[in-house]
Amino acid sequence: MPDRLLRRWLAFGAVAVVLAAWVFGSLADDLAAPDESGATDPAVTGWLIAHRTGWLTGSLQVLTWLGSGWVTIPLLLAAAVAIPLWRSRRWTALLAIVVTVGAAALVSAAKLTLARSRPEVSAALTAAGGYAFPSGHTAQAAAAYGLLALLVSLRVRGRARIAVWCGAGLAVLLVAFSRVYLGVHWLTDVIGGAALGAAWLVAVIATACLLSRRYVWRTPASDAGPQDPESSDPRLKA
Repeated sequence: MPDRLLRRWLAFGAVAVVLAAWVFGSLADDLAAPDESGATDPAVTGWLIAHRTGWLTGSLQVLTWLGSGWVTIPLLLAAAVAIPLWRSRRWTALLAIVVTVGAAALVSAAKLTLARSRPEVSAALTAAGGYAFPSGHTAQAAAAYGLLALLVSLRVRGRARIAVWCGAGLAVLLVAFSRVYLGVHWLTDVIGGAALGAAWLVAVIATACLLSRRYVWRTPASDAGPQDPESSDPRLKA
């Protein structure tokens, strides 16, 4: 990766991490010292429960699995083999594991620290245990599909790249909506989960770029194969 492009990625990453951390921190502070804004969560959940429909319930009970580690981890490992970010598939697979497992660890730590209760069990339409904030499924979706979109977007251009990122965003939104609709999370849980997952993903990617001495990224241009050293080194042309 050229130094200029690397600096842009790192600058974007720094801004994204700060914004996501600010969102997550603000929500965590609100939970620690609840005020009148805490009435929003029950109102949203109550409205969704009152407007449930059979076809939507069945669909979201399936789509909510998009945020499960049983789906995201195998999917990312398969993508790491098919679309390596660097020239080594092992390092790309390791990156995928760090992103998903690290996100799960951060979620667990935050849940134990804040100890927020979930909505009433009678409202739940799917199994869920432990504390509520942040949503683990949403955090996993944000981290996993963000990384997947990055891998794929480096192999496509133009509108296809936009479509890839829109698809990843849609997957995260579907998972987040499903968790609230199915009655296992509050609205602020999924917002916090998305912020945490996104911040972790960007932080991991930025760190990986800094630790990689080559800064070699797999792009369509790199698939042409290795170049002849004599044709690429100007000192050998003389």
